[in-house]
Amino acid sequence: MSPSSGDRSRNLLLNGMHLDDFALIQGALEPVQIEFKTVLERPGKGIDFVYFPEEGLLSIISRFETSRDVEVGIVGREGMSGIPLLLNDRLSTYATNVQVSGSAQRLPADVLTNALGTSRQLHDHLLRFVRAAEIQTASTASANGRAKLEERLARWLLMTHDRLTGDRLDVTHELLATMLACRRPGVTVTLHLLEGKGLVRSNRGHVIILDREGLEHAANGSYGLAEAEYARLLGQDFRPRPRRPLLAATLAGEVE
Repeated sequence: MSPSSGDRSRNLLLNGMHLDDFALIQGALEPVQIEFKTVLERPGKGIDFVYFPEEGLLSIISRFETSRDVEVGIVGREGMSGIPLLLNDRLSTYATNVQVSGSAQRLPADVLTNALGTSRQLHDHLLRFVRAAEIQTASTASANGRAKLEERLARWLLMTHDRLTGDRLDVTHELLATMLACRRPGVTVTLHLLEGKGLVRSNRGHVIILDREGLEHAANGSYGLAEAEYARLLGQDFRPRPRRPLLAATLAGEVE
């Protein structure tokens, strides 16, 4: 773990920086709210700001000319937007949208670029996140190509659960269909299958995780590699600790 004077942010990348590196950007960080559907990066456009989420979820989207969007990565409190900047590229190839509202620390791209030129240690730290994100994208491609829809949905719910606070995920069937590049009726049927196994509870506009361990089993190996590699590379495991499945009696008030 990098020398630290205590938790400086709920974002794990910021919190894991060496104190000297954090000092290079600290004065330019700005706390902001990130709202659902806000577009933070557009394909072929320059990147003006980098966002370090503290709560909420960003989705990296590959956009086809047929207007069929496919999610190729997600970022929460474990990461950052603006990955091209870490690879000496100012343009974004994909769209980055806010999928779950929350909060973030925003940093001007020029400040980050200057800090990277000043500190090799900072650059190395953030490049380890790039490597973790690359593994996540490869795992998503593998899941999309080989896994059944039930397995892919279980994986996506687990990945989202990793990055948000609590067991309630505010996502619609329509959003899930877009993220998984499938039809909405398929998502509805598959959620019913997971509900029938006691793994989740689905209501209008949200899904509640009831049995995380069971959901990992349902993912059938499509989840876990990228998360373990993040822990190896960054020295922090952001997955929730294992716990007993929620009982139906605890859901009377809709788990928050």
